[in-house]
Order: sequence, then structure tokens, then C-alpha cells
Amino acid sequence: MEHKTLGQKEEDILTRYPLPSHWRRPSVGASTLQRMIFSVLCMATFGHVGLAPVWVSIKLEEEGDDSVWVEETRQHCDRLNNLLVVGSLLLATSAAFITTVPPRPAMADYTLRGPYICMLSATGMLVGGIIVAAVSFLVLTKARPNWAERVLYGSRFHVWSTLILGSYPIVSIGAATLLLASGILSAMWAAEDLALKASSLVILSLPLAMGVLFGVLSLTAKPAMPLQ
Repeated sequence: MEHKTLGQKEEDILTRYPLPSHWRRPSVGASTLQRMIFSVLCMATFGHVGLAPVWVSIKLEEEGDDSVWVEETRQHCDRLNNLLVVGSLLLATSAAFITTVPPRPAMADYTLRGPYICMLSATGMLVGGIIVAAVSFLVLTKARPNWAERVLYGSRFHVWSTLILGSYPIVSIGAATLLLASGILSAMWAAEDLALKASSLVILSLPLAMGVLFGVLSLTAKPAMPLQ
């Protein structure tokens, strides 16, 4: 019996079981913004810009091959674990800032109104992101393919809701990271030391440039299978 590669399996499944219309990227009557949002939500949730790999894993499991579903689930759980670790570390950092007095207020006073609001907001978003990530992890470890197809992706509304819930941890923790960094950098910018102000601009520009570069590479990469 001929052994098929994963790519061949995916093509075969998509040929025999075409992707349902409500699983596809918005097309008829949809704006470019809607299609972009859908792709970004898929990327944030699953690490790819469409739902075809999820559909393939479900259909393969129905035919007795659960290896793809198991691997997809493992990778998703690994991402959630990483988010939980990062979120917890950032939460401890933000909590330390909002509950302690600056050791040298003349250089960086993060208790000023602007920086402190940023850090408080970051703390709240981190708590929310950690909670959703933990609940998603618990649900994902128990979810089965037939349940996911009926409940998580049963209609266009369910698909969008699942993508929003799935992407919330990384969006929330990412936004909290930016807020926490903004609080620290604005405290540095408010200092009277010119060298500290200059360094804050360098510290801000480098990670932003890397983030933009990664986003461009991810969204413009040629997919392994046609976007659907």
C-alpha cells in the first residue's frame, strides 16, 4: 500500500470533502478588511491563515487516522502553555511595578499618571488573557473532532466566535506587553536625563521593527495549500 505524505493526504481530503462555505475566508460581498481580519484571527489561533488544516484533521480522524488531529492539538496546547508562561512572568513584573515605589524617581518615576495607567491596564489584560488561555487549554485537551465540527465550527457565527476566543490570549497578552512597555518607556521619557530619553527611543523601535517584519513575512508567505 502506497504511503501518502501529509501534503498528499490534505489534497486528497480537500478533493473528496470540500471545505464548507462557512469555514472559508469571507469572499462574496466581503471587504478586504474582513478577509484580512479572518486571516489574522486564524494565524493568531492556529498558526496558519486558513481553516483547511483543521478541516483535514477532522476528516482524517473520521477515516481512522487521528495522527494529524493529535499533532494539531499538541501544537495548540504547546502555544497555550507558552502563552501561560509568558503571561505569568509579565503579570509578576507588572504587579511588582504597581505595588512598589521607584528606587530612583528622578530617573524613572513609573508612578506618574500616564505610566501607572498603562501598567494597571496591562495587569488587567494579563489576568484576562491568562484565564482564557487556561480555560482554552482545558477544553482543547478534552475536545474531540466530531464535537469540534458540530459545536465550534457549526455555522459562520460559531466559526467567528471560536476564532475570537482562540485568538484572545495572544491578542490580550500581546496588547498587555505593549502597554507595560509603554508605561516603562513613558516613565523613561518623562525623566530629565537626555541619555535615558534617547535610549527609550532605541528600546521602543527595535522590537516594533521585528514585530512588523514577522507580521509581513507571515501574512505574505506562500501557503502550503490554497487559502480557503
